[in-house]
Amino acid sequence: MNYEENWKNDPELSGIPEHKLQFLQEMLFESKKYTGKELLPFFMSLAVKSRSLNITFSQEEIDRIIPVLKKHAGPEEILKMNQLITMMKNRQKG
Repeated sequence: MNYEENWKNDPELSGIPEHKLQFLQEMLFESKKYTGKELLPFFMSLAVKSRSLNITFSQEEIDRIIPVLKKHAGPEEILKMNQLITMMKNRQKG
C-alpha cells in the first residue's frame, strides 16, 4: 500500500484529529507483517492499545476513513480490508 504521509491530507479526512490519523498510520505499517489468521489477533491487540490510549473512532469517522485507505491500497490490501470489515460486522451481530 502506498501509505505515504499524504493520505492523511485527503480532504475527506478533514476534522479527524491528527493523533487518530497517526495511530492509523502506525497500525497500517505494522499490519503489513501479518497475513490471514494472524490479522485477527493483531487487530484485537490494537483494540486494546487504542482503548489504553483513549483513541476511539466514531462510525462517521470510520465511514470516511475506509474509502480513503482503499484509494491508497492495492487489490490484495483491499481484499484484506473487506475481509476484516466483514469479520468485525459478523462479530458485532454475534
